[in-house]
Amino acid sequence: MLGTLLGAIAAIAIGDPVHAQTVVDTYFNDKTTPLSVADIQLKPVKKRPESLGIKTSAQAVFVADLATGNVLYAKDPHKVMPIASLTKLVTAMVFLDLKPDLNKTLVFQPEDFDGESKPVFKPGEEITYRDALRSMLVGSVNACAKALARTTLGEKKFVAAMNDKARALHLNTPIFVEPSGINPRNQSSAADVAALISSAVAYPEVKANAQFSEVTVKGKSGQSYLIKTTNNLLGSFLNKKPYTITAAKTGSLPEAGYCMAQITRNERGNQVVAVELGSENHFSRYQDIKALTSWAFDAYEWR
Repeated sequence: MLGTLLGAIAAIAIGDPVHAQTVVDTYFNDKTTPLSVADIQLKPVKKRPESLGIKTSAQAVFVADLATGNVLYAKDPHKVMPIASLTKLVTAMVFLDLKPDLNKTLVFQPEDFDGESKPVFKPGEEITYRDALRSMLVGSVNACAKALARTTLGEKKFVAAMNDKARALHLNTPIFVEPSGINPRNQSSAADVAALISSAVAYPEVKANAQFSEVTVKGKSGQSYLIKTTNNLLGSFLNKKPYTITAAKTGSLPEAGYCMAQITRNERGNQVVAVELGSENHFSRYQDIKALTSWAFDAYEWR
């Protein structure tokens, strides 16, 4: 629900902030819309009007309040670009929508390996769906995304379901051609990626895996595989009191640059979603998300 709201607001807020606020007010005042306690949040109000944001190296940036969808900062938020492994947020949602038995196992096949990313597992290895999902979300393992799609709906139908998922969330820019993000034709805008991760965090399995700095997966062969997180910010101040990272995904390709989407919560329960696409390098991506998030919490108060 919040991902859909955020997507709707993202589409109009830059050009018409008054209309955007009307959408927010309508959502929260519509008595036919079931609201949980978590949905009823205070609105962000800028306490430092002179602070205009953070200069970043990224081509596109979008920062918003998760609960209301209020846009806090944006830079070319509707520019459509390759999103690399941010694709896996949608892969996870489509997979989990199938209500799979996470104890079921899959066997990796040669076609699961793209030949470009460094392989973690080997053809013939067998692991559980739970471990495949965890490896995909924590370590961004491409073969796991491919195998999850292949062994459930088949890749063609699975990718169609990914595109259907984006449309169901009322997002127009996301386009997917495969489930891992290795193809630069997987594209979206930064604003719509914010809506995607805001929807994905509602899945307990996605939220739970956001906190793992590493996981160990044991294959049926008896071999153990150490999967390390791709999110270097787990060890930063954004994941220490008073902050907690509740969801995150990274991605990079030569055509996409360095990308990242992250949701961070403060001790009062306010959550900021920050997305950037096309950052210059591995380090600037993390510095930018860190700076954008801390700026948002410093420049705004929720009341």
